[in-house]
Amino acid sequence: MYQESVDKLKGTSRSDTLLVVLLILFFFFAGSIATMLRAKFNSSVPLYVFAAVLGGLLYLVYRLRIKGFRYTVFYKEPEPEYDPRFDDYITHEDYPYPVGTLVFESTVSAKGTILLTVDTKEIKALLAPGEECSAEEEMLLSPKKKEASHSIVFEREGKPVRAYFAPSETFINHVRGLIEE
Repeated sequence: MYQESVDKLKGTSRSDTLLVVLLILFFFFAGSIATMLRAKFNSSVPLYVFAAVLGGLLYLVYRLRIKGFRYTVFYKEPEPEYDPRFDDYITHEDYPYPVGTLVFESTVSAKGTILLTVDTKEIKALLAPGEECSAEEEMLLSPKKKEASHSIVFEREGKPVRAYFAPSETFINHVRGLIEE
């Protein structure tokens, strides 16, 4: 099994801390200006504008920092390991999907929701960014734009479906290996 997570901005703990501090400073600075303008013009409009801008900033942070995608490919059987308790080789993990399955998840923080599962036998084409192919339905499973994302074409209910995703080269190599088998 090989799994990777993808989001728009790769953050470090230092950049995340700086972002939180800047948001707090913005909140107090913009709140004091909105309160001053409310008192000066005797209107609640500055507070509504402040609330809308703050909501927009929080949504932006959510989209860029918290929301992401996770891709999993089951490319080989789990290997047995020697366990001295039983004096035998045993398999410690059981895969929830058979070998040759791709799983695409939408993640919020670390919790994932499965959006799509595809068996590599269903895949008709694995396309690099910019390659064209016709499909009746398209799914964007990538934080990038369609033009910058890899895609797979597979059939569901007799219709070709194209799913865009942003994997690493290692992930692509595992998928190619499964398709060629």
